[in-house]
Amino acid sequence: MQVITIHVITLTIIPDCRMPGNHRRDESMKRSLALVSSLLLVFSGIALGDTAMDRIISALGSGEFTDAETVDLLIQSVVDWDNLPDRFTEGTESVPCGTPAMLEAVRLGIDSPLANRPPLSGPHYTFDSPDGYFKIHWTDSGADAVTLSYATTVAVAADSSWQVECTEMNFITPPPDNMVGGSNQYDIYIIYLGGGTLGYCSPSGEFQPPDSTQACSASHIVIGSTISGWGQRVCTMAHEFQHAIQFSYSFEEGTWFMENCAVWMEEMVYPDVNDYLPYVQYGAGALRTPWYDIRSAAMYWYGAFTWPWMMWDRWGYESVREIWEICADVAGSNLEPAHEQMFAGHGSNFESIFMQYGLWRWFTAANWFAGCGMYNEEVSTWTPGPRVLPYHNTATLPFSGDQTTTYKPDYLGIHWIKVDLSSYQNDWIQMAFDGYDNLQWNMGVIMQDLSGRFYFNWYACDPTSGDITITVGADGWDYAIFFPAFMTNYPMNHNYTFEITSLGTGIEGSPSNTDLLNLNVSSNPIQTGDYVTFDLPSAGNANILIYDMSGRVAATLINEELQEGSHSVQFDGSDLSSGTYFIMLFANDRISTRKVLLTR
Repeated sequence: MQVITIHVITLTIIPDCRMPGNHRRDESMKRSLALVSSLLLVFSGIALGDTAMDRIISALGSGEFTDAETVDLLIQSVVDWDNLPDRFTEGTESVPCGTPAMLEAVRLGIDSPLANRPPLSGPHYTFDSPDGYFKIHWTDSGADAVTLSYATTVAVAADSSWQVECTEMNFITPPPDNMVGGSNQYDIYIIYLGGGTLGYCSPSGEFQPPDSTQACSASHIVIGSTISGWGQRVCTMAHEFQHAIQFSYSFEEGTWFMENCAVWMEEMVYPDVNDYLPYVQYGAGALRTPWYDIRSAAMYWYGAFTWPWMMWDRWGYESVREIWEICADVAGSNLEPAHEQMFAGHGSNFESIFMQYGLWRWFTAANWFAGCGMYNEEVSTWTPGPRVLPYHNTATLPFSGDQTTTYKPDYLGIHWIKVDLSSYQNDWIQMAFDGYDNLQWNMGVIMQDLSGRFYFNWYACDPTSGDITITVGADGWDYAIFFPAFMTNYPMNHNYTFEITSLGTGIEGSPSNTDLLNLNVSSNPIQTGDYVTFDLPSAGNANILIYDMSGRVAATLINEELQEGSHSVQFDGSDLSSGTYFIMLFANDRISTRKVLLTR
């Protein structure tokens, strides 16, 4: 037995012992699984919904259709839904964005006039948007008919999208279309779209700059003619224009990240509309179905805008743009190295940021507080919030369970396992986890104090046995949240068992010292000139931020490389008003907070 002791948290890795009722291991499977690589980002979404596109792609995979027939069906699912065969429409989920289906059709490599610029059902009118960036194509007759007021709303929303996304956020502007639409302005068409589709962006039939080193393409946007609500109409425009920008970098990248970013961009352009909220409140998404692969397709990818939102909130929108810029540097699909390179520029890596993503998603809805340092106050509206399965929620120990039959974690999926500590305040709590052998598992731990404090750390399980035992002190904490993460890109055996027990008070050391960073202040209330103290278990970057009650970063105390050991930094509140603040320390993949009152 190998025992690793870190301050007062003990990690016990047990290579040979099995927990009761655990699964048998197949030796030949062990040898083959040793070759499975982990932490790979694929470039198209993992299908999980029941949409027309899913059914069409499935039929292609079973050999029912040729590539050419599949292309026509995919395009028809967007532009001619009403005439799509019933087998692809009955009982399916409505998909608001038709861009992924159009993109899949383009990627099959067969030209289809249906994917090119659409004809209109009546007289073809055009006008320029107020800022002159766009040419709007519309009609007032036939199935595609809209009013001039409707078309003007689209034009103004397009200009607003350009202003925010290109001028303010400095995303690349779409390349000119080589006069395909009669000018080099960006062309937007307003037509009837059925099946719940609100709009789409297509690179089909468009000019692709010959000197581009990546899959850069011009494109056109189509907006549905029957979007009744102003908010939904303008957010659809912001969403689809983000796709046009993405095609300017590379249209070969994964549609899952394209949709993540497009929904996030709705908030960037129209922060007061919040048309995205249903994606996070209902159905599949990063909060309600955290066991899904974060690269999953419709409908998950709409409710997974939280991934780029986290990057924006932590490092600014430039971090999301940087991923697209890296993708543009090399031809082909480059999302994996692009994410890794961006994270490396911030002193981290994909694995660590993914584990922190489990923490960030936890502090949403009712769990959010101003000093948590994650997202912003708007996330308190992301109700009902992070989903804890009833099989993973307890106030009584001992407590045991597994991955469940229905909700097994995908690759890059997690489960939150929540323990109410109110009856165990003087105890040590032990989580004994056993994941399937020879697969990579990680375990995140959140200690939550409802008064406005938390501590986070994560650990890698034994790579051979999948085991880890973590012991935490309950004193002063309201909840312990453990979240196992499946980190091997392998389609089978996502099985685990766990047992959580109370060990009483028989372990040497104080249960209140669970926080390895030992973040503290010399006095509270605090004043300028007082000290913030902390420990680093190992050398690395230490970043201390001060958050006000709105969740805004009010000051940075330190952001530099430090040696292992105890440290102190002088608190400077000279530019801050009196009031309540939260001190947050990021160090060594750990995060700790402290609530303070500033007086003068």
